[in-house]
Amino acid sequence: MALPTALCSRAIIVPSVSKVLLSKASVTTRQFSAPVKKVVVIHSIGKDRPGIVADVTRIVTDKGGNVGESRAQLLGGHFSLMMLVEIAEKEVKTLEEQLGSGVAGMKTECFEADDQKNATVAPTIAFAGRFKLSGADNPGIVHKLTSVLAHHSLTIGNMKTEHESCPFGGTELFTMEGRALGYEPLASGFEMGKVRDELMELGESLNCDIEFDDITGHSIRH
Repeated sequence: MALPTALCSRAIIVPSVSKVLLSKASVTTRQFSAPVKKVVVIHSIGKDRPGIVADVTRIVTDKGGNVGESRAQLLGGHFSLMMLVEIAEKEVKTLEEQLGSGVAGMKTECFEADDQKNATVAPTIAFAGRFKLSGADNPGIVHKLTSVLAHHSLTIGNMKTEHESCPFGGTELFTMEGRALGYEPLASGFEMGKVRDELMELGESLNCDIEFDDITGHSIRH
């Protein structure tokens, strides 16, 4: 059966279903941004007891913090802990409050790192050296040795000093040993040989033996 001429002359256009749906659908765009992070320094000190580090790290973890570099030292029955932590900016105040009251028997404080731009919870170590001094005690001996290291932009990773009586002569022997660290980037013109030479000269002036060895790439924590 032939269609009427009037119908044949008209084009019937059916809109695409997908186009109709897209034109009517509202598109919602959501943007997610990571929370602003802060690097904070935690310092806790007090009478030694089991579980101090566990108490501090529990509070940090509960607030979503990430523990980075840390140092702990037991001295004369007292325990000291320093720790770098990365945490969301909005949690810093609460972290400080909980650390102040949540670590029994310890005075614990928390403050933001001064240089947030360059602060990092895991700084890159470019140089590590082991130093050891032994000889008769002299006034200012610790200051003199550490001043040489500081002059070459080296910081103390850890250090231990002890006094002991010599078996003969009644004099007191002083020993000092530890790790000196240089973080990236090293100071311009840094040379390990220059540091060693200056330490040897210092040892001669103090009548002490001073050793300084490059341990970069080896364990620097033990």
